[in-house]
Amino acid sequence: MFRCIRTPHFLGASLALLVFSTAALAQTFLGPTPYLSKNDSPFLASINAGTTFLETFESGALTTPGVTPSAGAVFGPSSITDSVDADDGTIDGSGTAGHSFFSANGAAGITFTFSAATLGHLPTQAGIVWTDGAGTTLFEAFGPGGVPIGQIGPVAIADGTFNGTTAEDRFFGVTNPAGISSIRISNTAGGIEVDHLQYGIFGAAPPPAVIDVPTLSETALMLLALLTAAFAWRALVKRRGI
Repeated sequence: MFRCIRTPHFLGASLALLVFSTAALAQTFLGPTPYLSKNDSPFLASINAGTTFLETFESGALTTPGVTPSAGAVFGPSSITDSVDADDGTIDGSGTAGHSFFSANGAAGITFTFSAATLGHLPTQAGIVWTDGAGTTLFEAFGPGGVPIGQIGPVAIADGTFNGTTAEDRFFGVTNPAGISSIRISNTAGGIEVDHLQYGIFGAAPPPAVIDVPTLSETALMLLALLTAAFAWRALVKRRGI
């Protein structure tokens, strides 16, 4: 025997499942992946296209617009600097000749907050390269209004050395079509050093599809009108017994 499904309840459950599935799939987390140069960024195409900012700190300051760090400062070349390997012009396993961004409190981490007012919109992709620290590393991302949208880690990637080695450098990133208000990276011990902050738009929305809707020609409209009139006349004839 067939049973009737209560349509409102069925539609409500389906809608709830659709909303949950969409929310779960809205953001994509990337990394941790090895990173020795800009070419290792998953955002390379949009960086080259100019839709994503890349801050390498090689100017000695954070100069890209619309972003504010919660802590830290640019750290120049030294025997303990851990810049992205290629920033000194050579990939040679050392980051001591480049610039990075450093904060002494790795557990508190560094939060990079993006300004929709300055940028015109929140970025839909953002990432950072972790280059040095101790303990385990955690990457977190926040959507519009500061709502958490997920995290990567904690992961154990530190190599225990602090003399600019680059084999441990890792990229962490996220994409979210609704926007990213901030990202935060931290490690559980010591200070924290990062580089190659990148944020922007991962791609413009595709134009809406143009659907060709077939239209009736004047001749077809006339035939349809005549056919309708014929059926109406036939019905009238039957009703009156003509």
